[in-house]
Amino acid sequence: MKRSRIRGLLAVLAVFALLAGACSSRDDSSGDGGDDTEAGGDNEDGGGGASSIDTEDCGSDPTVPIEGDTIKLVSSYPQSGLTGAFAEIARGWAAYFDKVNAEGGVEIDGKSYQIEFEDADDEYNPQQTAANIEELVGADGGDAFAVFSVVGTANNINIRDFLGELCVPNVFAATGSVAWGNPEYPWLIGSTLSPYTLEAQAFATYLEDNQPDAKVAMLRQSDEFGATYEEGFRRAIEGTDIELVAVEAYPVGSDEVSSQMTTLAGSGADAFFNGGTLLACPSALTAKQTEGWDATTWVSGTCISKTLMGIAGAAGDDVLSMTNLKDPQNPEYGDDPDMQAFFETVEEHRSEFKGRELDLDNAIIAYGYTQAELFVQALQDAEAPTRLAVMEAIRNIDGYEASLAHEGVTFTTGPDDAFMGESFVLVQYDAAAGHFSEIGDLIKLEGQTADLTPEELITA
Repeated sequence: MKRSRIRGLLAVLAVFALLAGACSSRDDSSGDGGDDTEAGGDNEDGGGGASSIDTEDCGSDPTVPIEGDTIKLVSSYPQSGLTGAFAEIARGWAAYFDKVNAEGGVEIDGKSYQIEFEDADDEYNPQQTAANIEELVGADGGDAFAVFSVVGTANNINIRDFLGELCVPNVFAATGSVAWGNPEYPWLIGSTLSPYTLEAQAFATYLEDNQPDAKVAMLRQSDEFGATYEEGFRRAIEGTDIELVAVEAYPVGSDEVSSQMTTLAGSGADAFFNGGTLLACPSALTAKQTEGWDATTWVSGTCISKTLMGIAGAAGDDVLSMTNLKDPQNPEYGDDPDMQAFFETVEEHRSEFKGRELDLDNAIIAYGYTQAELFVQALQDAEAPTRLAVMEAIRNIDGYEASLAHEGVTFTTGPDDAFMGESFVLVQYDAAAGHFSEIGDLIKLEGQTADLTPEELITA
């Protein structure tokens, strides 16, 4: 990791502190992580027990308890531009945190804490994400307890060295990248989004069962996110009669994929892996329809929201995907008490959010809500109000359930398994009805992500 960078930042901070004398704008009563003590704790879990996380080289001491009664989280995610739709994730988690605060807060080791957060818009630009997080966390890591739900694979990769060196938790990263299993970065962990290689495995298994000699064409984004789909699918079809006959990439953040789709449609493929995200995903479906291409189609799990599938309209009919959460649009869950509680919580606490119109049927709000629900469970299970104890709790989740998860879905992590989203159901979109429905039984690949993933993707 780039420790020289951190030492440089701390040196600059020290010079600034000398010039500024004893003045400090930071309120130490805010419960921001309490990093004013000597950096580098011993190898205990912050609650007195043994820790699996090496803290020897930490730039801040992760065993220092929160001061005050507030846990401060910070985040960076798209809030404007073509990728601004991702902001709805934050509406979900903000609403859940508001609910918890209104009910008295979250209890850790016998004391209650309120959860506050601060965020910034990065427009899905990894460089802006890094700038935002460095400002929000502070050069010494003392301005926030943890980073929560940063959107994007490249975005999280761009901040993992900075946060890892300071030992500031970066939790529930909003991406299914398998890189979150890299043991070199114990302060970073993903969310309930299924690892992208499990998506690839699920589509390959579906084709083996239903179209065993399929010829597949793939659209992917030209970054780590897209590479994971491609390499994961290549691994998944090894030893089968399925062929990946064409792959086209599009620039990060672009929604223009018509030329790539013309090429893919002309490849002779009879199956299509749509690895596009945000507007590129429905654009690809529309282009496929325009080309008159008849192919069994899979869409990225990042594409199953009402907003994106609504843009695709009839072009999205019958597409396949996977999820571990119930679709708020599906009338089957209309009377579900947990779904009702979700609707009521968001309406009560975050009907207004960054000037955006509320659409409770948008599945990514439910996704954000679920991440907050699981994070609060982990906080309650932490043995102490410290960064290390909280990180240990998240890395040792034992079968958590979530109110909006499909029946039978549980979330588990462990010393050799950093991936939460390993149980899921296949779903298929009904364009006329405007929602996804489950097909088949619950699929559990608990603890198998590393075995189904090329090692170089995890250690990237």
